[in-house]
Order: sequence, then structure tokens, then C-alpha cells
Amino acid sequence: MKSKLLGLASTLVRSRKYTLALVGAQFAYLSYKYIKDKKNNKTKS
Repeated sequence: MKSKLLGLASTLVRSRKYTLALVGAQFAYLSYKYIKDKKNNKTKS
């Protein structure tokens, strides 16, 4: 849900600087979520 909101926000923002910051934040959030899920899967099995 959050990643969709960030994607929408980046399309609304015209400035390249802000767009890059939002894309970076989105990437960081997705990678954090992926790593968190991976750690949880290791502890369960």
C-alpha cells in the first residue's frame, strides 16, 4: 500500500530532485520489507 502511494506521489511531483528522493525512499522501504520477511522465514523454519 505504501509503495503505491509513494509511486503516485513521485508522479505528482514535477521536480527531479524530489522524484529521486521518493524513488529512493520507495526502494529502501521495499528492500527493508524483503529483508524483514526473509529473516522471519528463516526463524520459522
